[in-house]
Amino acid sequence: MTFDRFLQQIAPLQGLAWRKYRRRSARHRVEARIRELGLHGFEAYFDHLRYHPEERPGLADLMRVTVTRFFREREQWRTLAETVLPAVIAGKPEAEAFRAWSAGCCGGEEPYTLAMVWLESIAPLHPGRALDLIATDIDQASLERAAAARYESSSLHEVPPDSRARFFTRENRLWSVAGEVKGVVRLERRNLMSDPLPLGMDLVLCRYLAFTYYRGERLLAATLRLREALRPGGVLMVGRKEQLSAPASAFFERWPGCDGFYRRKG
Repeated sequence: MTFDRFLQQIAPLQGLAWRKYRRRSARHRVEARIRELGLHGFEAYFDHLRYHPEERPGLADLMRVTVTRFFREREQWRTLAETVLPAVIAGKPEAEAFRAWSAGCCGGEEPYTLAMVWLESIAPLHPGRALDLIATDIDQASLERAAAARYESSSLHEVPPDSRARFFTRENRLWSVAGEVKGVVRLERRNLMSDPLPLGMDLVLCRYLAFTYYRGERLLAATLRLREALRPGGVLMVGRKEQLSAPASAFFERWPGCDGFYRRKG
């Protein structure tokens, strides 16, 4: 059995979009798990999953995708800075911190991008407003990379020149994130689907995770958890190319004219 054939058979049963997992990193993790169990090949692991239901819930985590970059889809970050954040902040007392959660933060590029947007566009206009930003992921190696905050040039190709000059320092082949950015972000290891949620969020970032890789009941469960994390009227930011369809649209309304932004209903 090939890896593709394994995905075609097992992914629908787990509420996963099989084509999205056709990555070398996902295959390597599955192969490592097969060796750990003393099995031989994808077919043997498929049978193991059939007869050992306790193994199934961890499959999506096993095949996690850890690919991202700073200011991914840069136009969307401009929309966040110029339209979404000012509107959300306008509805909060000045003394209250703005609370944000980056779910599935990978190596930290996304929450650090949000911190840069805040420092550049929001902090000068609201000097008394604090940003409370938590970034979570299930992958320990990714969190360690985020804590180190040192990146290859390929992670920075969408960073605006002014932001690069202000927030990054080059050290040999790597770029280090400035301390003022690192200091804004709190990193924690959490599973989106099972661990306690941070609550009362004004903004939740869940980009190219649940709404790309999940289907069916798994997607509904993730949608409900994201809604629970947000305060009423809070904003969900997904990827610009992602769409919330039924049943997710029952819990969120699209922000008019802003791709990838949705308000919590109720």
